[in-house]
Amino acid sequence: MDCDFRGASRRAPAPLACAIHGALEALKPGAIHVNMATVSVTLAARFEKSHRERGVGYVAAPVLGRPNVAEAARLNIITAGEAQALDRVQPLFDLIGQKTWRFGERPEQANAVKLAANFMIASAIGTMGEAVALARGYGTSKAGFLDLVTSTIFAAPVYQGYGRAIAEDRFEPAGLKLALGLKDLRLALEAAEKAHVPLPIASFLPAF
Repeated sequence: MDCDFRGASRRAPAPLACAIHGALEALKPGAIHVNMATVSVTLAARFEKSHRERGVGYVAAPVLGRPNVAEAARLNIITAGEAQALDRVQPLFDLIGQKTWRFGERPEQANAVKLAANFMIASAIGTMGEAVALARGYGTSKAGFLDLVTSTIFAAPVYQGYGRAIAEDRFEPAGLKLALGLKDLRLALEAAEKAHVPLPIASFLPAF
């Protein structure tokens, strides 16, 4: 393969591992592989090792942003890898994102950050659902309650976007399928166990 860079972005771990292996076989020494998928920290470390053994750079670059954000080139790109490799692929990130966040030289660091962020999103959705149930239990307006909290104490994109969907009972098309959300929660719990970090809230979320 003549190109210096190759990107990957898939959600299912098994097909992704096969795709990564195939891409690695095709890349020449000195090339850089950019993986924008959300994968486990264990898999990220394994990918980095297999690439390094073949003289190929490996950069983890999962993103924050829904499809409409990607289409507008406004993604926040979470990256980790060798500084020289990150410098080489930065022009590509500039084309698709509004900001690139660097979190270290080990690719799994970027995946840990993405999993932590996804855990926060899941927590926010669960919290809003329960809070709405409480407010409605006393005969108050669901839309009014959500408008209050998402325009004051929780005036942030995640709360506002998912809050509108909850207020309007608009659950299709899903921004992220439940199975994939649960996958990310399990990966977050796996990462926490590996780092000896307790996540009591995350432990309860899959039960919902």
